[in-house]
Amino acid sequence: MSEQSMTSRASARHYLLLGALAFSWGSGFLFVELALLDLPPVMIAMGRTAVATAVLYAAALRQGHSLPALTGNGQLWLILTALAVVGHALPFFLMAQAQTDVDSNLAGIVIGATPLVTLVVVHFGTHDEKMTRTRIMGVAAGFLGIVVLLGPGALAGLRGGAGDVGSDLLAQTLLVLVCFSFAFNALIARRMAPLPPAVAAASVSLIATVMLLPFAIAVDPDLSLSPGWQAIGAVFFLGAIGTGAATLLFFILVQQRGANFVISANYLLPLVAMVLGVAFLAEQPRPEAFGAMALICGGIWLSNRPSK
Repeated sequence: MSEQSMTSRASARHYLLLGALAFSWGSGFLFVELALLDLPPVMIAMGRTAVATAVLYAAALRQGHSLPALTGNGQLWLILTALAVVGHALPFFLMAQAQTDVDSNLAGIVIGATPLVTLVVVHFGTHDEKMTRTRIMGVAAGFLGIVVLLGPGALAGLRGGAGDVGSDLLAQTLLVLVCFSFAFNALIARRMAPLPPAVAAASVSLIATVMLLPFAIAVDPDLSLSPGWQAIGAVFFLGAIGTGAATLLFFILVQQRGANFVISANYLLPLVAMVLGVAFLAEQPRPEAFGAMALICGGIWLSNRPSK
């Protein structure tokens, strides 16, 4: 990526793609909850990457591309493997595991800290996405918007509720690891040699599926699990939208706008959850939600203003 692309302003198209990425990521929390009714976390993670591989490979073929050759591309496949670990296999399993012990509001608060982590990681890992006063203010405003949207009560879960405090603390630790995983994923993807987004996304999903498959088999070696159609449908949605479409959008945006921009989609995840709740669960948004939306959107804009 050229430094010139980082000093130019994001276009309306970039913000639309960011919103689509946020929807793809944010809707995943709901479908993970549905899949957990019948499936263990590792099988959910493997199932979503397998479905994503099929969808993305078909998209790459339709565009006239094929996966990189195994010979002569050792360094490229090494980077793709690293992306498969920190961007797919590890965070997908950790998030599903954490959601067995914490609610989605608390998960949203912790995952919402990803841009804060990314700001630090990218500052030391790049030469053209450094921390600035304006960027720090924008990131802080976005995170404050998440807290306002979900309510300060969600933060009480960070101290442990009335349930198993040890399990809650472990789940919160797993979510913090997800934040770091996503931050390093964006940094590594930014350093990768340019590939067609569909090819990069399909390759990463394929590697992640191969990595997760033996663990999924170990969980159910006798194939005794018989998930219902609701869980199966949830895994297919996670694969096609929450993983396939999201990974494709991720590579497009990280190549064009950089790590900090693409990770700011995490601020929009609670907004996605709120919209889905209003649309499908007849929930009523809290009055402060509109102020929170202003903080989040303003934070995204402020943190992604081009440096002078």
